This record gives sequence, structure tokens and C-alpha cells, in this order.
Amino acid sequence: MSNLKNRLIEELIEREGGYVNDPTDRGGETMYGITLSVARENGYQGAMRDLPYELAFKIYQDRYWTPLKLDDICRISETLTEQLFDFGVNSGANRAGKCLQKVLNVLNNRQTLYPDLVADGVVGSRSLYALNKYVEHRKQNGLKVLIEAVRSMRISFCINIAVKDESQEKYQFGWLQRVVHL
Repeated sequence: MSNLKNRLIEELIEREGGYVNDPTDRGGETMYGITLSVARENGYQGAMRDLPYELAFKIYQDRYWTPLKLDDICRISETLTEQLFDFGVNSGANRAGKCLQKVLNVLNNRQTLYPDLVADGVVGSRSLYALNKYVEHRKQNGLKVLIEAVRSMRISFCINIAVKDESQEKYQFGWLQRVVHL
């Protein structure tokens, strides 16, 4: 699992690239995809251009990997792990967690597979139990459906950003391409 975590974080940092300061990007100034505000929340006070790679890696691990319980989820599916990690980075770990919980709720056949989850974005033992019970019942085909449903909700979220704010249309193709090709 640590090999997968290291690989996915390294690939994500490479995708995010180096220093960016696009005034129309709602994320603002970034380095390796880490925003200025997130860097400051993690104690970094230097220039964003100088943000150490190791700190970026640690932030991705602590802020996005760990809260989504991806060490546990990767035992079930590396593909789901990758989708949730990238979703969490781009849209917030809480949003990715809520999405997973909502999809699990609508796929549980009126609570016959497991009890409904509170869609609060906190991936804990109940969410992991539901995911395990779902996969136990629906097998690999069900896992594929779950992953595509999560991906679809992510795409819908990205589109709605531009629907609400036309200035964000300039990013849509890149955002959607990233999700589709992940």
C-alpha cells in the first residue's frame, strides 16, 4: 500500500506541476498544486516558488490520503483509491468522502446490504464496512459501477462550477480531461 501511496502522490505532484500564479484561478498561487493558504495552514511561511517537495508530499498524505482512509480502500481497489485521492485533492477530501457515501447509499438496495451512511464526508469504519459489504455482494462488476458513479459525480461537480461562474469555463476541458483520463 505504501508503494501505491508514494506512486499516486508522486504522479499527482507531477500532474500539478511547479509554480503557478494564474489570477483567474480560484486556487490562487500554487506550487505542486498546493495553494498558498494550505501551505500556510501547514506552517510554511516562505515564498510559494520555494515550497519543498517533501512538504508538498506530506501535505498530500496528511490532508487528502489519510482522511479518506485510502490505505484501507486500496486493499479493495487501487482504481477507486486513485479516483478518490485525485477527487479529494481537487475538490476537498470531505467532498470526495461525501460522494463515496452518497453513491454507497443509493447502491445498497434500500439498506438490505448495509445501513445507510450519514453522508458527512468522514470516511470511517462505517463507510469502510459499507464499501466492503457492497463489494462482497456486487463483486468486481459492482466495483466498476461504483467507481464510474463516483467519477460521474466528480464530473458533474466540475461542470457546476462553470455553470455558476462562467470565468471558470476556461478550465473545464482540462479538468474534465483529467478525470476522464485518470
